Amino acid sequence: MTRHRRHLLRERLTRRDLLIGASGIAVALPLLPSLTARAQENVAPKRLVLMYTPNGVVPDAWKPTNVTSETSFDLGPTHSALAPFKDRLIFFSGVDLKIALRPNSPGGLHQRGIGGLFTGHELQEGTEFVDGCGQRAGWANGISVDQEVARHIGNATLLPSLELGVHALDNDVQGRIAYAGPGQPLPPMNDPLSVYDRLFANVMRGTSASDQLRVRRASVLDAVKEQFATLGTRLGAADRQKLEAHLTLVRDMERRLTIRGAPDECSAPSTPPTLDPASEEDMPFIADLEIDLLAIAFACDLTRVASFQISTSLNRVRYPWLNSMGEGHLLSHAGPSNVESRAELMARDAWHSGRLARLLQRLSEIPEGDGTALDNTLVLWGNEVAVGNTHAHTDMPFLLAGGTWYFRTGRALTYSAASHNDLLVSVLNAMGVPATTFGNPEVCSGPLSGLV
Repeated sequence: MTRHRRHLLRERLTRRDLLIGASGIAVALPLLPSLTARAQENVAPKRLVLMYTPNGVVPDAWKPTNVTSETSFDLGPTHSALAPFKDRLIFFSGVDLKIALRPNSPGGLHQRGIGGLFTGHELQEGTEFVDGCGQRAGWANGISVDQEVARHIGNATLLPSLELGVHALDNDVQGRIAYAGPGQPLPPMNDPLSVYDRLFANVMRGTSASDQLRVRRASVLDAVKEQFATLGTRLGAADRQKLEAHLTLVRDMERRLTIRGAPDECSAPSTPPTLDPASEEDMPFIADLEIDLLAIAFACDLTRVASFQISTSLNRVRYPWLNSMGEGHLLSHAGPSNVESRAELMARDAWHSGRLARLLQRLSEIPEGDGTALDNTLVLWGNEVAVGNTHAHTDMPFLLAGGTWYFRTGRALTYSAASHNDLLVSVLNAMGVPATTFGNPEVCSGPLSGLV
C-alpha cells in the first residue's frame, strides 16, 4: 500500500472508525495501541502514585537514624507510622533537584521546585505567576512522569489517571504537580464527592464496577470486530495479515474480559459526605476519603495512575486538628532554632506520613493474585524544596514505597549529587516504560544506579 493510500485510510479510520466506548477506551482500526502492551493472563496490573507535600521537611526527623548499612536503620520520627511497611521503603540521601539549580532559569525557588519535581523540566518563560520575591514564570515545560506512564498504560482503564488534592486550590504554577505536556497542567480534584462521581457515576448501584466496565468494554470490542470484517474486504493480502494480527489481540482482550473475575471490592461504595474543600477543618476527612476512594479505584481497575497532593507550595494553610495554627509556608521559613515552629512542622510531616501509611494499609487489604494490591503499586513521595528556610534543591527528601517487583526495597541509599531526573527514569522503567532519559536530557544520565 502506498504512503498516500495509507494516509487516506488513516484519515478515514480516524474520522469514521475510531470508537470511544462508555468505558473511556479508544480503539482505532487498524492500530490498537492499548492492546499491544497487554499483560499476560493472571498477571496483576502495575500502578503508580505520585505524592506531594509542600515546603520542605525537618531533615533530622525525616532521615533514617542509626544507619549502619543500607539495610540496617531505624525510621525517624516523621515516618513512625510507616513502621509496618519499612521493608517496602527506599530512602534517599544525596539526590538533587538539578533542574531547579540551572542558572538563569525562569521562576523563583518554590516555582522551579514544584514545576520540575515530576516533570524534570524547567518552567516556561512567562509573567502569569509571581512568587513572594517577585520572580515570574509560566507553567512547567514538560509532561510529568505519571502522565508519561498513563500514555503507556492508561488506555486499559476507565480513567487514564486520577488527580487528587487536599486543599490544593491555587490555580498557579505553585499549585500543580501533574502535566499532560508542556504548559498543560492538570488540576487536582479537591472534593471527595467529585472523585466519587467521576469514578462511579456510570456504575449501577448494586452491580460491581468491574462487571459494568467489562460489559461496556465488550460492547466496544464487538463493534470493532464488525468494522474489522468490513475493512478486511478492502485491503490487500499483506494488510489483511496485519489486520488479522490486531484482531487476534482484540479476541485476547475479549477473552480476558470474560474470564476475569470481579473482586468483591468492586462494588460502588457509599456516597461520601459533603465536605468543604476550602475548609482547613475538613482536610483530614477529605484526605482519608480520597485515599480510600483511590484504593477502591485500584481494586476495581478503574485507573492505574494517580497523583495525590496535600496543599500547594504557596501553602497558606493551618492544620487545626494538629493544633498547628501557623500558616505552613511561614512556619517553614522559621528555621531550626524556632522550637515551636519546628514542633508544628514535625507534627505536619508525621501526619503526611500517616496518610501514606493509610494508603499502603488499604492496598495491603485488597487480595490480588497470590498477594495484595500493595505488591503491585509504586508510590513516589516528593517535595519542591529540601528545607523551607533555605529553599535548597540539594539532598531532596524523596521516598519510594512499594515497587517490590522491580526495586530492592527496605533500604536507605546514599548518593553524591545524583540527579532526580535519573530517579524519574527508574520510576518509568519500573512501570514498564523503556525510557533511558526523562525531562531535560542535560540533567539526566539514565536510570538511577543501585535501585534494582
